[in-house]
Amino acid sequence: MSSLTPSQQELANLLLNTKIEAKVIRRKQKLDGSYYLEESSRPTSPIDFSQDPGEFALKVHEVKIDAPLSPIYVNLRNLPGNVLSKIARVLAEVKLESPQDFCTGVPKAALVIAQKFSEVSGMSFMNVFEKIGLNTDRKIVIKEGVNPKPDTKLLVIDDVVAHGKSKLEALEAAKQVGFYVNMLVLIDREQGGIEQVEKEGCRVYAAMKLTDILEYYKEKNMITQDQYQKSIDYLSKSKI
Repeated sequence: MSSLTPSQQELANLLLNTKIEAKVIRRKQKLDGSYYLEESSRPTSPIDFSQDPGEFALKVHEVKIDAPLSPIYVNLRNLPGNVLSKIARVLAEVKLESPQDFCTGVPKAALVIAQKFSEVSGMSFMNVFEKIGLNTDRKIVIKEGVNPKPDTKLLVIDDVVAHGKSKLEALEAAKQVGFYVNMLVLIDREQGGIEQVEKEGCRVYAAMKLTDILEYYKEKNMITQDQYQKSIDYLSKSKI
């Protein structure tokens, strides 16, 4: 029996059945056996499964190109309005332990999610972060002019947590200017990211777990047994 709430099930359906044109990074192999990454685009679902032997290369492959490829990809960029609204409602269902003064999003994908969450929840939105640099030199910093009162409670929203690197960058930057930070993510890929962030004293709330979504898809025969098993095996072996 699925552990997802009715709202989460509706969102899971949208994430599998909505089609968007999205960037896909594939790993290719040269004649000498070395690898390189190739960027292309194709119609994908926000939760999608590999269609090519080189899919999916993720951020980790930029620094560790020979890491195992992910058979599943979660891409919550460029979503239509109905999907954004459902994401915001699912996030707003999460019970927080204490009231928060502001919410914000980790750039760039989560900014529109945080803005929609603000509309649905009534929590004030503040644009706090910006991303600078390119590729492996990307870094999350505080936008110029953001000077909160000490211990202002900031709820940092993001789409997905895997290994937690970008969350830690955002947490450290926000703490340095005086924010008291909690985090709310839509999907936990269960690869150790939440544990890494919580070691730094930040409570992380996750609306949904990727394995629960996969279980739901399997129960409803929305994905194949092969897609399910390959994804579960990958997630269990790629924890940090």
